[in-house]
Amino acid sequence: MILTEEKTYTISLEKEENDSENGLTGNTIELEFSNKELLHEIITCGMPVQRLTAAYPEKKRLEMLYKMFLVETALDTEGDRLKKSKKTAYLDSSEKSVISYYMGMFFTKLISHRLYGDEYLTHLNLVRKIDHSEYNDFFASEWRPEMVGYNPAEDCWSVWEAKGGSNRREQALKKGVQQLEAIGTLNSVRPDPAVVCMTYYDHSYLCGILREPFGKTYGEPVQFHIEDYFEAYYRPLCELFFDRESSLRMYDSFAEVTFTVPYFSENQEQFEERKIQIGMSRELLQKLMDSDYKAVAEMRKKADKEKYPEGAYMGSDGIYIR
Repeated sequence: MILTEEKTYTISLEKEENDSENGLTGNTIELEFSNKELLHEIITCGMPVQRLTAAYPEKKRLEMLYKMFLVETALDTEGDRLKKSKKTAYLDSSEKSVISYYMGMFFTKLISHRLYGDEYLTHLNLVRKIDHSEYNDFFASEWRPEMVGYNPAEDCWSVWEAKGGSNRREQALKKGVQQLEAIGTLNSVRPDPAVVCMTYYDHSYLCGILREPFGKTYGEPVQFHIEDYFEAYYRPLCELFFDRESSLRMYDSFAEVTFTVPYFSENQEQFEERKIQIGMSRELLQKLMDSDYKAVAEMRKKADKEKYPEGAYMGSDGIYIR
C-alpha cells in the first residue's frame, strides 16, 4: 500500500446493535474513504508516548514516519480493498501486536468521524484532570477506555476502545465493553456513543466490528477542562510545525509544513522521494503558538466551511493534508 497514492478504498464494517426483543443484531456497512483521509487520521491520531518525551519535539515527525511505515508495510491492496501483507508473516506475535494496536487506533479515528460525527479523538491519558493534579490515567475499577471523542457542533462527548488483531476475538470485544463501562459520565454528561471498535482480517481482507454496551452504565465520573482536551489533541500536531526538518511557509491564509517521506518498499528505486504537506489556517497556528487553548476551543466550535488549498483533504479539526 502507498498512502500517498491517490486512491479510494473500502472496508466492510459490522455494526452491532442491542435489540430488546432479538438481542444482539448487526448490519454491514461498506465504508469508502480516500488515501488522504486515512493519512489525515494517521497523522492526527493520539500519541501514547507524548508525555514520556516532552523535551524531544522531533519525536512527532519520527513517529509520523513510523506510523506510515507500519501501515504501508502491513497492508497490501486488491482493487479498492485492503489486505494483510505477506511481508508480516515472519514477524513474531509481539511484533504483530504492535501493528494491530496502531491499525486499530487509526481506523477507530476514521470510523468515529465518518459514522458518528466525532471531529476529535485523543487518548484519555493525555488529558489533565480538572484540578491539574495529574492526568486521567487510572480508575478504581480494573478497566478504563482508551480514547475520548468530541463533537463541537453538538457539544457531545464519546468514549472509544480501539482493538486490533489478526482475527475477530469475542473475548477482546467483551473486555472492551467492560472498559467502556468504567466511565459513567464525561463532564457530567453520559458519553454518547460508547463504542468498541475492532479491526481484524477475514480471509486476509481488513474488516471491522463496532459494539456498544447494552443498557445503562454506572462507571465513574470524569471531569476535565475543554481547553485541556484541545491541548492534548493539538499540541503534538503543533510540534510538527516547529520541527527543524520541516519547511514551514506562510501563504495566503495558510501555514504549511512539508516533509520528505521515503518509500518503504524494496520495489521503489532508492533515489525516488515523495513529499506530503500538512497545513492549517494562520489564525489557528497563532493561537496554538500562544497556547491559548480556550480561544482554540471557541474557534473550533464556530468553524464552518473552512477554506483549504485545491487538491487537499481537510479534516473537521482544521488540519489539511495534500
